Amino acid sequence: MQDDCIAVALGLPQLEILWQQELEDHFEVTVIYRRSEVICPRCGMAATKEHDRRLQSKQDRRLRDKVVFLTLMKRRFRCLWCGKVFTEPDEVFGSRRRSSYRFREYLGQEALHQTVRRTARKEKVGEGLVRRCVTEEIGKRLGAREVEEVPEFIGLDEFSVSGRRLYHTAICNLVKGEVMEVVEGQGRQKVEEYLDSLPDPERVKGVAMDMHEPFRQAVQMCLPQAKVVVDKFHFIRHVNKAMDKVRSRLQGGNRRGKRRDLFRSRYTLLKGAERLADWEKERLNRLFYCYPELKKAWMLKESFRAWYRETDRMRAEERLGLLEERIANDSLAEFKELLRTLGNWREEILNYFDYRITNGFVEGKNNRIKTMKRMAYGYRNMDNFRLRILAANPGCEVRVSHLLT
Repeated sequence: MQDDCIAVALGLPQLEILWQQELEDHFEVTVIYRRSEVICPRCGMAATKEHDRRLQSKQDRRLRDKVVFLTLMKRRFRCLWCGKVFTEPDEVFGSRRRSSYRFREYLGQEALHQTVRRTARKEKVGEGLVRRCVTEEIGKRLGAREVEEVPEFIGLDEFSVSGRRLYHTAICNLVKGEVMEVVEGQGRQKVEEYLDSLPDPERVKGVAMDMHEPFRQAVQMCLPQAKVVVDKFHFIRHVNKAMDKVRSRLQGGNRRGKRRDLFRSRYTLLKGAERLADWEKERLNRLFYCYPELKKAWMLKESFRAWYRETDRMRAEERLGLLEERIANDSLAEFKELLRTLGNWREEILNYFDYRITNGFVEGKNNRIKTMKRMAYGYRNMDNFRLRILAANPGCEVRVSHLLT
């Protein structure tokens, strides 16, 4: 029997090393459990008589950057009290498992930060094993999350799963900055099902969202006390779009070499006035001199941006009425559509001045979700995709100790 001096390095004090060999790219180690008796599962008495031994190949985590292959000498015992023959328990690897608990935990943690295929190739294991390990790891992480009270502010936003054909919805805790759930589709039903499942829905004061009617209906049905708050960045995008349509219309007469001065002006026009460089201001002044309609559109855009800096709701409501009159009296057809949007969502847009919440965090999460999807070249199993999104929460660290130390 060889010295078991690498047992500490292996970190498996339950096992005794019978034989070991270090090769160029891996270790080969034969081990046996140190116990001399086990409890009979039938009668509960101690059994000491071995019935037979069988060799089982296992894999453990790397040691000194080399793969470790263990050969476990698995024993069966015979109980002298009741005659039952049974296999000794296997707390290091698990019943009928070909790898150690800690190796599977390691695979699951690694696969959360890179693709399943890359992890499998690096550790020289099958992709199926890595997928099972990452699912187990995510389950542990989600199970270790403390049961938290329902947040006061929630964000809803859809994200693309497959081009423009398939969408899912992320429901986020805007107070703690984490994803609460991912539901299938962008419709009303799945969102309602989740909101109905909240343990204390009366706590929710506000829900930030884009101007998506199914989301508004779901919140009004399930959280009638909560105020729907239209994301200000989403509304400003509508304003910017109206202004850019004016620029595009004016630039449309460029087919015979006219109006080249409007080329490459889009970015400067969309840029906030407070961030413009001196040369950009000069360029805009020249454009506004030539195109008064463009100046009107730009001034409207900046007026809406300034309007969002109001601190009082009543004052904001008054100023919004003036802006609506201004649009109605102007000849800019591109902004008339904005009036219809304001008519449909006026109350929800004004609710921002009660609860200054936005979907900025949710949009950022959606960008991270898209990056996650690109790294994996897409996900066929949406349950796995959902679990990965939830496991990426900042509050979802591993709070469970290692099964084996």
